[in-house]
Amino acid sequence: MIIMFCHRLFAALISTCLSYLVFGAHFHTHAKERVEDSFNSLHYDEHGKHNPGYDHQAILGSKKAAEEYGELSPEESKQRLRILVTQGGMDKSGDGFVDKSELLEWVSNSFKSLALEEGGERLEEEDIDNDGKVSWSEHINSNFDAENNFEDEEEMIHEDKELWKAADQDGDNLLDVKEFTAFYSPEEHDRMHDALHKLTMQRKDRNKDGFLDFNEFISDDHGSIPDTKTETFALEKEKFETDYDLNHDQRLDKGEVLKWIIPDINQSVEQEVDHLIETCDDDNDGRLSVDEIVSHYTTFVSSEATNFGDNLYETEHDEL
Repeated sequence: MIIMFCHRLFAALISTCLSYLVFGAHFHTHAKERVEDSFNSLHYDEHGKHNPGYDHQAILGSKKAAEEYGELSPEESKQRLRILVTQGGMDKSGDGFVDKSELLEWVSNSFKSLALEEGGERLEEEDIDNDGKVSWSEHINSNFDAENNFEDEEEMIHEDKELWKAADQDGDNLLDVKEFTAFYSPEEHDRMHDALHKLTMQRKDRNKDGFLDFNEFISDDHGSIPDTKTETFALEKEKFETDYDLNHDQRLDKGEVLKWIIPDINQSVEQEVDHLIETCDDDNDGRLSVDEIVSHYTTFVSSEATNFGDNLYETEHDEL
């Protein structure tokens, strides 16, 4: 589950390059996939070019649905998108427009659907006996090297176990798809945040005072600190002082640590919504009409704004 833990810490990877030094060595394959699949990294490529596939999944709420949409003809895409907006719940008020609040709710729900879909896919990979749940032994055998008696992975197993206990709401030591999704992407589930904080402090709080000072914040697992003359040191110090140490007491408390390690999903949602409105609001009235959405179908059917995953499959082809 360091898979999970390190993904939780992908927030730190995004917010500080030092995080890679701290946690990167322990990344499993799935963890790397989670980092690569994060919303922020998918919205724009390394050259700053916008990725329309991000928008499609944001609108459709499903990678599978976005892929299916990509196979449709332009006319069929427009027809299905119109039905989605008018009958599928995007235009919640039914007034013929999708305002920012409606789009925020839609995209937020789509992101949750995407996380659940991803969790379901990962569950299938680890559900060896195909009972719809993952046991602790299945997870261990799927992710760690039994031939070495797990000796080199004790810390990672410990971290996974802490997150496993937090995700296992009914205490049966089995994770269903919702529990496994929380385990796999704990940064997206409030009830997992205490466990994330605990694990972070176990790694970083060297003097065990319950806070992270700057040296603890910037140091690696061995306590080494970058050269103070480097640009990396200066950038991380600025982030520590301006972005995370909100009360300016030169140390991070629990809330400030969580702000550091957990990505702001709401900010990602708002950025996506602002992008959609800016791109598609032809009359600049701050909202999107059904016609504006349909005319910009190439933006919307590759955007993560629609919960199309469920809604698309409920839409009968003959309704079109």
